Amino acid sequence: MARIQHQHMPPKDMTSPMLEVSVGCTHGACLFCDIFNGIPFEPIPLDEVIQSIEDLAKVTMQHKHRVYLAGGNPFALPTEHLMRIFDEVEARMPQINGYGGFARIEDIANKSDDELALLASRGVDEIGIGAESGYDPALAFMQKKCTGADIVEQGRRLHAAGINFTFFYLTGLAGAGLGQENALASAQVFSQAAPNRILVVCLTPTKTWKLKACIQDGSWVPPTELEMAQEIRTFIANLTCPTNIVASHDSDIVKFEGMVPKDQENMLKLLDARMEHWNERSARKLRDLIHHAGFYDD
Repeated sequence: MARIQHQHMPPKDMTSPMLEVSVGCTHGACLFCDIFNGIPFEPIPLDEVIQSIEDLAKVTMQHKHRVYLAGGNPFALPTEHLMRIFDEVEARMPQINGYGGFARIEDIANKSDDELALLASRGVDEIGIGAESGYDPALAFMQKKCTGADIVEQGRRLHAAGINFTFFYLTGLAGAGLGQENALASAQVFSQAAPNRILVVCLTPTKTWKLKACIQDGSWVPPTELEMAQEIRTFIANLTCPTNIVASHDSDIVKFEGMVPKDQENMLKLLDARMEHWNERSARKLRDLIHHAGFYDD
């Protein structure tokens, strides 16, 4: 039975066959997420996964060499369980030699160095991680259950194991008036962790988030669209690690892509040019049209 929920996938996995191996999220407490509301984390029974693999093998082209493990954070599954899944995949699709999926910082911390090396040896060569920010006050308020120091440490461990990773940067996470602090702290943390790619996403509150209560009682105030554009600029300007910046999500009012440091100055110039002619109302209306956020005043 298909249970696949909405997935934010790194570009490398956009066309990969998707294999659902777990449901829910092991944390499920972030104030800005409703994807797995009411869905406890659990592995999908192995016999169901095997049936899905057999179905996938019938439609997967020979030139596809990578499978995306779907679920809230499938790399929270025990490593031996993941190995069994890989064995079943490769028994039916021998051309597969790579795996991706989504992970929390906590999932990486819970794997030993030997386990990470084993995952890398079996083809786990790039994963997506919802780091979101490196600003500890925002991480704590949003109940991310990690700190900037945790993000740096686990990033370094992934590099040591030979696993590439993509970080999501959630612009606006700190709320109104704190975008610059968020950007500077996040740029420092992300630069030390050195993700291969950073996907920029603009936080768009919706009424199904736990954050709703905080917006209603005034303990968290949504930033303006201009504040978020300024935050993105400061974040990119202060990155010091080689990385690929991708701002292509439907929440991104300014869309662009480039490499740091090669394209860093051009990305900043693009943002400056867009901000020079900024229309706050139009930007917000577009976001509201896409996401039906509904928390903004006209």
